[in-house]
Amino acid sequence: MTFVCAGLPLAVTLALAFATKRMTKENLLVRVLGSCETMANASVVCTDKTGTLTQNSMTVVAGTIGIHCKFVRNLADNRTRTNAEGDQQTQDRQAEDVLQGVSSRPTNGKRKHSQDFSIDQTEMNKYLPSELRTLFNEAIAVNSTAFEDEDPDTGELVFVGSKTETALLKFAKELGWQDYKQTRETADIVQMMPFSSARKAMGVVVKLGEGRWRIYLKGASEILARKCTRYVSVVRGAEGDEESSGIETREMDDLARDNVSRTIIFYANQMLRAITLCYRDFESWPPAGVSYTAEDEVSAHLSGRG
Repeated sequence: MTFVCAGLPLAVTLALAFATKRMTKENLLVRVLGSCETMANASVVCTDKTGTLTQNSMTVVAGTIGIHCKFVRNLADNRTRTNAEGDQQTQDRQAEDVLQGVSSRPTNGKRKHSQDFSIDQTEMNKYLPSELRTLFNEAIAVNSTAFEDEDPDTGELVFVGSKTETALLKFAKELGWQDYKQTRETADIVQMMPFSSARKAMGVVVKLGEGRWRIYLKGASEILARKCTRYVSVVRGAEGDEESSGIETREMDDLARDNVSRTIIFYANQMLRAITLCYRDFESWPPAGVSYTAEDEVSAHLSGRG
């Protein structure tokens, strides 16, 4: 038999009420009194951040085209979002980190990635040839299920779908690239590969013409970057030529892979979600020696260009 003191429930209730009042002053809303006691005994709290701790919205704030061209949204105010070793600002920051003991990176001598350079995100059209811009836009628009619709509350047009995909579509729209609907309508889509946790990527195959197919992949940078054998080349001082008819690519050697690896880590350390967009062209689809799986997906590992 258990006995409960007559005044104990009231005392506990009053104690929790006082605790709730104190927490309210700290802008903490307590909806259940009993949670105060429960949380007091907790040492680890796991929560879903998207839409809970964050605004459930994503924006492209930085990125790399190929391996050398680093773009940043509002570069003048966000120099810390680029790791381009060719920039004087980056060199000064690294030197300061060494002096403060934050980094052991040497600040003199030849730099491994001296060809890196930074541009403001609004300057991308100046540096990317027209064909590369078209390819970039198609990789975003076609390999996506997001769409634009009217917000019932504001009446404004907004992108709806995966927050990563809506951020990319907004990015392309801000740069004035071809409308995503027109790009999708003109693309001859042969196969779509939905995202899977095992592959950590999604893809789409587009027929370019007689005897030419192209696959666009989008997914985890640390996975897709390892599969790339070449990268698109964008160099300092070479502004995009509207009449340019080709996309220059270079072999992904050890130095280039080191650059990609350190860039992925650099973005991750800034709490940014790093994803990679890559492609590869084929003379047949499915490629020779590759068959479809039961899920109607290509079963082989496909290398590409980042």
